[in-house]
Amino acid sequence: MKPSKQSPLTLLALTVLLSSALAIPSVMAVSSGVYHTVVFWLKPGTPDQKVDAIIESIKSLEALPMVEKVMVGTAVMSDRAVVDDSFSIAFTVIFKDEAALSAYSVDPTHKKISSEMTMPYVERGIIYDYKSR
Repeated sequence: MKPSKQSPLTLLALTVLLSSALAIPSVMAVSSGVYHTVVFWLKPGTPDQKVDAIIESIKSLEALPMVEKVMVGTAVMSDRAVVDDSFSIAFTVIFKDEAALSAYSVDPTHKKISSEMTMPYVERGIIYDYKSR
C-alpha cells in the first residue's frame, strides 16, 4: 500500500487539533473546592520590578501542599461601566476543602510572603473565600 501524502495545511490543522485536545487546563480538573480570591490595589509609585516580584511570590504559593492551583494576574482595562479595572493584582488560590484553606491561612510560607512581599506595598485589599456548588 502506497503511503498517502498529507498537505502541510492538513498536518498543521491536525497538530493544532491534537494540541488543543491534550492541553486541557489543570484548573478544569478541579470540579469542586474552595476558592480564595484576593484583589490588591498597590500603593502609588510601586515599581514595576516590585509588582513582578509580588506576582512571582504569589505563583510560588502553588508549591504549598494544601494548594491545588494558583492563578494570578493584573487588571484588564475595560470601557464597560460594570467592570472594575482599578486594581493592581488579583489572584485566586484553589483548595480541595475548607480544612486546606484553614491550613493555608496559618502556613508560615504564606504568612511570610504576605507580610514581607505583598503587604508593605498594598494600599487596599479585598478577599473573597467561597466554595463551589
